[in-house]
Amino acid sequence: MHLSESIPITPDFFTKGPSTRLAWLGMAGLIVNAHGMVVLVDPLLGMVEGDGRVTSEAGFPLDLPLPVTAEQVKRADLVCYTHGDEDHIGHLTARILSERLNCRFLAPPPVARALLSLGIPENRILTAHDWDTLMVGALEITITPALHDWQAENPWQRGDCCGYLLRCPDGSIWHPGDTRLIDELLTFKEVDVLLFDVADVDSHLGPVGSARLAASCGAKVLVPYHYWTFGTSPGPFADFDPHSLTSSTQGLDARIVNLRPGEVLELPV
Repeated sequence: MHLSESIPITPDFFTKGPSTRLAWLGMAGLIVNAHGMVVLVDPLLGMVEGDGRVTSEAGFPLDLPLPVTAEQVKRADLVCYTHGDEDHIGHLTARILSERLNCRFLAPPPVARALLSLGIPENRILTAHDWDTLMVGALEITITPALHDWQAENPWQRGDCCGYLLRCPDGSIWHPGDTRLIDELLTFKEVDVLLFDVADVDSHLGPVGSARLAASCGAKVLVPYHYWTFGTSPGPFADFDPHSLTSSTQGLDARIVNLRPGEVLELPV
């Protein structure tokens, strides 16, 4: 679904405050400010101009402005990647953030190697392994397992992809990444905000798998993601209507919050 607007993320989003704020960046992108500690997940914030048109670095049209560009990010303490597909890791974004900010990068091994090849210093790259936990200020981040074996040849293996569960002083936020519904995911509980994968294709949770995950983890708020909002795009997320989830979420003790790109949600919810 091509939305009618995006909302600019202003510089004050990056300042320290008494709460936790998050904003969806479009597709799988997420930004969180937990009491001043800023974490990004799968940011695609680079633009490419040519032949009279502007596209995202993933090749998708940009008929609407991004809520924030890589050059406009005022602070980032940690940049996390779930896996190496081009609609999740933006090489241009990674280079710009690395050059402008003193941030670290957290990624599963294939993405960690890609970041190193971009010239990002090794001492700024942390390798994400399933079940590991690290602290970023008052923010606890747990790496959650994923299986996203979509390729016909040399598919992603276990450990090549992951998700991130962020436990903040004001609540918890789970970005599961691209994954099938594997049994290990059903062990995570007490999640306040779940990013709800709407890509209804094999090797993704899709609405049905995301609903099962929401019921299992006790999510209070569901934020739909994995669809492109800035123009026409290829793939299963091209024409998604975020208001179409009513049937798949019936019976859940959770509310759907259809964020526009850049729209801020504050915790607790």
